[in-house]
Amino acid sequence: MEGCDNMLVGIKSLKIVKKTMDTDGSWMKDAASNSPKVYFLIGSRNNTVWEFTNMRAFMEDSTKPAPRKLILTLSWQGTGQVIHKGFLFFHNQETPNEIIKYNLQKRTVEDRMPLPGGAGRALVYQHAPSTYIDLAVDEHGLWAIHTGPGIYGHLVLTKIEPDTLSVEHSWDTPCRSQDAEASFLLCGVLYVVYSSGGHGPHRISCVFDPLGTIIEETLPNLFFPRRQRSHSMIHYNPRDKQLYAWNDGNQIIYKLQTKRKLPQA
Repeated sequence: MEGCDNMLVGIKSLKIVKKTMDTDGSWMKDAASNSPKVYFLIGSRNNTVWEFTNMRAFMEDSTKPAPRKLILTLSWQGTGQVIHKGFLFFHNQETPNEIIKYNLQKRTVEDRMPLPGGAGRALVYQHAPSTYIDLAVDEHGLWAIHTGPGIYGHLVLTKIEPDTLSVEHSWDTPCRSQDAEASFLLCGVLYVVYSSGGHGPHRISCVFDPLGTIIEETLPNLFFPRRQRSHSMIHYNPRDKQLYAWNDGNQIIYKLQTKRKLPQA
């Protein structure tokens, strides 16, 4: 996507959209369409997706219109799922490193790919005890985040071509898995969220820009509004420029403050 030159300078506010009792899960809208539908995926190993017609239906949990229950033919592992152009991308529970592209309308597996480079051998984030591969969508498309070799190794960032499910490029990042709990991409830049012991304060203390346009020293301290426990997932939505997160059974939206990247000297 052209003209994507924003960088994150602040996490302004949080809104608790819904409260459930489930510690782990993910929720999202389609990151690449204007559809108002909200998708709700409970747990870190499951095969049921709840599709709500819009945010109000999701928030009010009303029976009319009732959410659609979509039973997948495969189960996911972790909380790193994303929806992009009507397809759900997720880590296949039966495999160490297979990414599934699932057609939500037809309810069929459209494609699958093994993520190379030792993906899936270790947890992506120390404080996310079920996620071995985290997927993300931003203005530039589909990404995967996983760890390199060794316990609490460094994160590896892989750009995936969503139409063909092929790897475009992969980068070793300086961001460590240790003390991390989640990450997201915004305008092609990886932001990794850390906390001590999985408890607040949650802050972004590692940023990786494959293009080298953001110097970490120029970034402000990026703290999240206080939450007690670690996030099960944090995903950026490039359509509405907000973060969708799951924290201790709360489904949360964080509003962001961005500014244009400074031109390179």
